[in-house]
Amino acid sequence: MYEEITYFNKPGMENTTQTLQIARKYAVKKGIKQILVASTYGYTIEKALEIFKGIDVKFIITSDKRKHFQESLYDKLIERDHLIVFNSEYNFQYPEIVWEVLRRFSEGMKVCVQMNLMASDLGLLPIGEEIIAIAGTGREDFPSGGGADTAVILETVKSSDFFKLNLPQSKTKIIGRKIKEILCKPR
Repeated sequence: MYEEITYFNKPGMENTTQTLQIARKYAVKKGIKQILVASTYGYTIEKALEIFKGIDVKFIITSDKRKHFQESLYDKLIERDHLIVFNSEYNFQYPEIVWEVLRRFSEGMKVCVQMNLMASDLGLLPIGEEIIAIAGTGREDFPSGGGADTAVILETVKSSDFFKLNLPQSKTKIIGRKIKEILCKPR
């Protein structure tokens, strides 16, 4: 199998449109219907609705705090049967060292995995399904942050099972992989 990975020269909001276009391409190509999107204030999910228009996908949006998210956009998403999870309303426990390791790939990679675990733990995704997760570098700690600059294909898994490899008889670790493909990320 041969696939392309797009690397952005720097993280940030200016990569949002291209990240979403790449994710859309792979959703269509691979028949992926579940898309996780990190969107603190609504900018990224509004762009995603525009770019994914015309294809049958369900968005699960994660946002930090309900007070940051536009109420009219929230209503619009719920009306279209998309789901929204507010991190501040969910008690998510996971070793900080894991987040630090994932940040070595990109901040968005950490968020993509985190969204997958949260949505799976909450029963919003069927376990073992391949989904696309889209996230960015964040606003607070990064001057050029916001928007999306990372997209990956993940296998859905609950946080309690993330470290289990389920080694098959061949003693390989293929079954245990949960991050299937990196579609794009900042360098």
